[in-house]
Amino acid sequence: MEQIVEILKSLLQPGSVLLIVVLLLIFNSWLFNRLQSVKSDTSIAKRTVSFLLVLLGTLSFILVLPIEKSLKGQILSFLGIIISAGIALSSTTVLGNLIAGIMNNSMKRFRNGDLISVDQMQGRVTKKSIFHTEIQLEDSNFITIPNLYIATHPVKLTRKTNTVISTTVSLGYDVPRGKIEAALKKAASATGLNDPYVYITELGDYSVVYKVHGFLEDTNKYFSTISLLNGNVMDLLHEQGIEIVSPTFMNQRRVDETEFIPKKEKSKPENDTGPSPEELIFDEAIESEKIEKKKDFLDELVEKQETLKKELNETKDEVEIKRLKALIDKTGKQMERLEESIQKQADKPEKK
Repeated sequence: MEQIVEILKSLLQPGSVLLIVVLLLIFNSWLFNRLQSVKSDTSIAKRTVSFLLVLLGTLSFILVLPIEKSLKGQILSFLGIIISAGIALSSTTVLGNLIAGIMNNSMKRFRNGDLISVDQMQGRVTKKSIFHTEIQLEDSNFITIPNLYIATHPVKLTRKTNTVISTTVSLGYDVPRGKIEAALKKAASATGLNDPYVYITELGDYSVVYKVHGFLEDTNKYFSTISLLNGNVMDLLHEQGIEIVSPTFMNQRRVDETEFIPKKEKSKPENDTGPSPEELIFDEAIESEKIEKKKDFLDELVEKQETLKKELNETKDEVEIKRLKALIDKTGKQMERLEESIQKQADKPEKK
């Protein structure tokens, strides 16, 4: 009986360590799940804290084991060798992606719904995790990019408003520059771009390369606007009797040769009132962006409610107290509805 008691006493400390680690992991999971509806991108921090808790718990468990110090030292040395080998073998992959994920998240370089370009890949962000970032490409397919790749390559983030849209066209030397620039600016304005301007980017052997720019207010139709700009450039140049000689066209025509300008259409194509291509292509990214915006609004409501509670504690006017209580109650109901909406959207199955 005494031996059993001694054994139980010797296992008391290791058991306590295990219990504390389990409780801390449960608390960590509960805490971040609770914060998830208020703060965005908590998964990286949650997993990082869980990893550190497990690591510290393992070390503490070994230190309190009822064994000889020499054996403890051997176990710790063996564990150190395993950890060192793991770091050495995965420093450029798993660990690198882990560190890059933490760095990208802390720097807040981009968020869900943003239009980014990494190397030759361009699309809207749908998901950010601790090891990779997922973007939805312009063909509506998804691509997963390791965070280490993003950290080691330049990332182009397209502005939400007033981003520059441009296109290039090659035209002959025989056409006056002023006439061309006026037509290109008119095409940009017809596309819906603000403050259009034109650059001459190259003087080739047989043609001049013009680049027309304009500011797009809403980048949700980024790709459609580029296509529309190209179409308007063609139409306006042809209306002005200007031939497009892209990419290379050696002008050696005879006097009686027909110009290469399509005949003007009698009827213009009907306006499409349906959803834009971007709304169909980036469906997942748009949903993810909506969740981010709701979380931002929820943060504002939380701050507003804290301010109202502070004012309530400081005031003594009965009328003001009644008004503040009503506002606090209204804000609380808004927060509840918003949290339910966020959770409902987050629980939707992905269309993949």
